[in-house]
Order: sequence, then structure tokens, then C-alpha cells
Amino acid sequence: MKVSLSLLALTLGFTATVSAAELHLYAGAGLKSPVEKIIKQFETQTNNKVTVEYAGSGQLLARYQTTQQGDLYLPGSADYVEKLQQTGDVIESAPLVLHIPVMAVRKDKADGIDSLKALAESNLRIGIGDSKAMALGKGAEKILALSGYEKALNEKVVVKAGTVKQLMLYLLNGDVDAAVVGRSGAWKEKDKLVILDNPKGTPEEKVIIATLKTSQHPKEAKQLLDLFKSAEGVKYFTDEGFLPITQ
Repeated sequence: MKVSLSLLALTLGFTATVSAAELHLYAGAGLKSPVEKIIKQFETQTNNKVTVEYAGSGQLLARYQTTQQGDLYLPGSADYVEKLQQTGDVIESAPLVLHIPVMAVRKDKADGIDSLKALAESNLRIGIGDSKAMALGKGAEKILALSGYEKALNEKVVVKAGTVKQLMLYLLNGDVDAAVVGRSGAWKEKDKLVILDNPKGTPEEKVIIATLKTSQHPKEAKQLLDLFKSAEGVKYFTDEGFLPITQ
């Protein structure tokens, strides 16, 4: 009987190991903090494993299109998911929160800088994202264009970063004096940064998660998508300064 029980335990253990799925999630670098918390909960609850590849949303789109591998995609803008929907690569998608670009200025450089006009007239250095690589790069270009001072502000741009995380490091380290970053990131560093008012018409990008047609584990991928879009999952984002989507 002891031998039978041992064999049964080994069999069950082997089955559990085989049935545990390993998912691959492409996620925008600026979303890392809430994503890590959701993934930890998902892995604990389901015994599945998730590998997260962080980069700029555009970089991740190119990566997926090249490899044709992966289970889920979580960019910082709906535009990227829409491109995959047009090619039939998306099984299901769900909006989560708003990802809003803002111009943030270091507090030690913010004396007299209370608007984009004042920034344009200053000698401060500006950083923005590469619009081909990351969602907030496109948002930065729109902020500058809508400001009424596009030429003057563009002349002050000294760096275009590939990810919002990299751009935030440049700002906090003093490599630039101001930068267009995500509202959530600036909100978390509000003791060090001043956020300028956005011009009217500034886009409010939607963070959308999508399951991909290339998923080898569609059932488990949907379970993860469902956790992300649940009230509990969205709260992980809003706790980090992201704004909820209001209908």
C-alpha cells in the first residue's frame, strides 16, 4: 500500500508539473510596477509561470511580429493592439486604465517654470520618448505640437529614450531638467517633480491587454487577461497613479 501511495504521489506530482503552463507576456516598460504584482498573484493562485518581456511598446510589437511567439501583449497605447487586430493576431482584448503623458520638471529647476510657455522660454534641457519605440513618445510629440511653442520646445530636446523607465532615470539623475513621462511615474515622484498642465487636446492613451493567436496556452492566457481586467487587477494600476477609464 505504501508503494502504491508513493507511486500515486509521484504521478500526481508529474501531472501537476506537466499541466502548469508557462506564459510569455510582452509588457510596456512603464507598466512594470503593477504588472509585477499581478503576475505574482497569478502565479501563486494558479501554479502557472509567466515570463515578462519589458520594453517600449513599439519595440515589443516589432519583436512579436518577428518571432510570431508569445501569449499576451500589454502596450501603453491602444494603437499597438489595433495594429495586431488588423492582421488577425489578437484573440481577445480588454482596456484597463489611462496612460497619460505629462511634462514633468525637476523641482530644483522649476523656479518660474509654471507652464509650457515658460519652459519654452527657459534654458532647460528636455527629454522625450522615441515615438517609434514607445507609446509616450507619440504623446510627447503631440504635447509639443499642441503647446503653441513646438519649435522652441523641440530645440531644447537633448535625448529621445527607448522606454519611459529610461527617460525617468534621465530626469531623476539630472541628465535632463524636464521630460514627458507617464502621469503615474511622475505622481510617484511628486516630491521631486512638478507637473505642468497639459494643453487642450492632449491624448489620453488606453492601456489594453490582449491575448495573442500564437498562444500555446490560450486557456491560461485568458485567465491572466481576466485577472488584469478585474476590479482587483485594475486597482493595482490605479494604486500606482494610473487613472481609471470612465465610460
